[in-house]
Formats: sequence, structure tokens, C-alpha cells
Amino acid sequence: GGGGKGPVSWSSLVLTAAVAGGLVSYYQIEKQRRQELVVKKQTVIGKPSLGGPWTLVRSDGTPVTDACYRGKYMLLYFGFTRCPDICPSELLKVGDTLDLVGAENLANLNTLFVSVDPNRDTLQQLKVYAKDFHPTIEYLTGTKDMIAAITKAYRVYFIKANESETDDEDYLVDHSTVMYFVGPDGEFLEFFTSSVVAADISAKIRGHMEGGGGEVE
Repeated sequence: GGGGKGPVSWSSLVLTAAVAGGLVSYYQIEKQRRQELVVKKQTVIGKPSLGGPWTLVRSDGTPVTDACYRGKYMLLYFGFTRCPDICPSELLKVGDTLDLVGAENLANLNTLFVSVDPNRDTLQQLKVYAKDFHPTIEYLTGTKDMIAAITKAYRVYFIKANESETDDEDYLVDHSTVMYFVGPDGEFLEFFTSSVVAADISAKIRGHMEGGGGEVE
């Protein structure tokens, strides 16, 4: 073989990989920032316009609506059970948060994981998934229309990604990673992005539940 070009050097390959990795992480950070802006936009001017009526199905098969959870505070997280890393780490953080809010507050708090992948997140799949996380978390799914209604109400972004051409079941779901904290009357109170740690989330939650309005010293 002719051609004047030698093999690509390891250093240039490493550099290419580093640049690509940097682009991926920049894309993730930028996407997260845009998602947070969408939520903030809904909450800055006047009364927050997040939330609204919804109907879903709990992992034990019971149909539930937003009204079922009135009278207690509510912490909402949207994800899917085949999420490789973000959902598990966020749900572990939810568990740490619940351990920190205190038993009395925990009794007055419903924590809900809402699937954005109703196609694969069956009731049985949710039951199996639940075993790895805090025992008080409830897992909800529903039809595509049901999921569309609640995600629209909370301005949750999600879209199928990395779809396989050969396997309809093989894909990821790109989704916003925001927790929503809602009052006993169904009014949206706070949102927490993935950058907020469990100690700060629990302090905010305790502030609301214990009458301080969620201020952290």
C-alpha cells in the first residue's frame, strides 16, 4: 500500500475521544440548563402554572388521580425503569431525602415515581424495580395519553432516543431530571434539579411542612 499517510497516532485518537466526550458532557449540561429554564419560566411570573388534574395507575393496579393525594404533600419524579444511571442515582437521592425529612413529616408526604415509558414499564416491571429503592415511594404508569397529560401539566420533557432499527424494545428515553414538590392542596411549591443534594432538598421540604416556607438557613 501506497498513500503517504501513516496510521493515526494514539495521541490524536485520545484527543478526538476527549473532544467528543467534552461535547457529550457539554450537550448534557446545556440540555439540563434548558430544561431547568422551562420549569423556572413557569414559576417566576405570578402564580406557578405547573400541575393540574391527572389519572394514572399504581403498580398494584389501582387507578389513582391527583385528588387521591390531596391532604398530604407530594414529591414527584419522572423517569423510566430502564434508565441506565440518572434515574437510579436520583431515586437513591430521593431515598436519602426521605430519610432526612423525619418520620413525622414522612407520614405526611407521598412520593411518586411516574414512568415516562408506558410501553415497557408494566405494572410487574415497576414492582420489580421498586425493590431497589425507598419503600415509601409509589410507582405510577398509565396509557400514553395519561402520561402525556401529567407530563404536560408539569412541563416534563421526554423523547425516545437511540432507537434500535432491529428491536422495538431497545431504546432510551431522554427526559428532564427535576423533582417537583407539591402542597396538600395540589399547589406547586418548589422544584429541585439534579444538582441539588438530598440535605438541601430535605431542608426545603421540612421548611414547608413545618411552617417555615422552605427557607434554608
